[in-house]
Amino acid sequence: MDGLRRQWPVALGLTALLVVQFAWLLPFTGLEFVTWLATVPTCAAALVAFRWPVVATAVAAGSVLTTTVVGASGGVRLDAVLSPLSVVETVACCALVVAVVRFATPRAAAGCVAVLMAVAAIAAVARDGYSFVDTNIVGSLLIGSLAVGAGWFLRTRDAERAVRMASAVADAQREERMALARELHDVVAHHLTGMLVQAQAAWEVSDDDPRAAHRLLPGIVTGGTEAMGAMRTLVGTLRQGDAETATTDLEADVLAAVDRVRQTGTPVRLRYDLPADLPPEVGRSLLRLVQEALTNARRHAVAATGVDVELTLGPDVVRLVVSDDGEGGAARREGGYGLVGMRERVGLLGGRFTAGPVAGGWRVSAELPWAGRR
Repeated sequence: MDGLRRQWPVALGLTALLVVQFAWLLPFTGLEFVTWLATVPTCAAALVAFRWPVVATAVAAGSVLTTTVVGASGGVRLDAVLSPLSVVETVACCALVVAVVRFATPRAAAGCVAVLMAVAAIAAVARDGYSFVDTNIVGSLLIGSLAVGAGWFLRTRDAERAVRMASAVADAQREERMALARELHDVVAHHLTGMLVQAQAAWEVSDDDPRAAHRLLPGIVTGGTEAMGAMRTLVGTLRQGDAETATTDLEADVLAAVDRVRQTGTPVRLRYDLPADLPPEVGRSLLRLVQEALTNARRHAVAATGVDVELTLGPDVVRLVVSDDGEGGAARREGGYGLVGMRERVGLLGGRFTAGPVAGGWRVSAELPWAGRR
């Protein structure tokens, strides 16, 4: 039905031509009316050719042959210009050829065009002598070639549009997968890493100091609870199809992330200066960056005595620096997707990101513009 609605310009034009042809025949005999009426199926076939090209071609060919036979037998004059067919038949067949070439398979389109050209050739012979102008095979070939060219142009444009749409869909799906991967890595993995570190510490001291191991258990339980909550939030986001709500209290979230790391025995020094009107999407990205940088420090900073986290405010950017004095720079460069995810997060907001070894440790630095992408 939607396709038929889009055919209204063709329907309007053909209807107008039918009315003009009807008025041109006035006053007409019964045979002239039958001849005029026999051109109507050709117009109807042109409207449905986009959906049933072969059937439409058969109907149009039969209609043209009927008009030719009836008109030739009764000497009815049907005016023609640059074609052996009447004006309305010529326009309808051109519209039909355009639709057939555009929507049908190449083999079906070639067959349909050949049938229509054969019917036009028959009409050129049978109708010669009673047309308003002499039938013109050259004009018929020219008009047919233009219709075929228009249909091929539209077919090529449709193919290019389909490729662009498929590419856009693939890009959107890839972005969704990357966003999901970042959330899993930065949120769930952050909590799981804390649980793993505390469990390893409990294992190490369980023989010598069972009470110390017992004191680490609440932190493991808390980490598991937070990981489960993060997973539920993520699954809920996927089910509902809505964007995850950005953080509304960046200061509290950063303090909570730092406290979780401190509970594992890693000293963390925090210094921050954040505005109250920081955009939520920027705050959420900063929180994920802090979490991932701290996770990397716990995993890979061998023999670190502490981690420094600085969140400072510039004229139009928020700067984050997370540094430690531990060893293990090569492992950070080669392992996991943490640095990749952080770089992508910053890039999506139009910021700058660097990470690498410095004198006596490792440093992660990010700058995010206040209003997101510049």
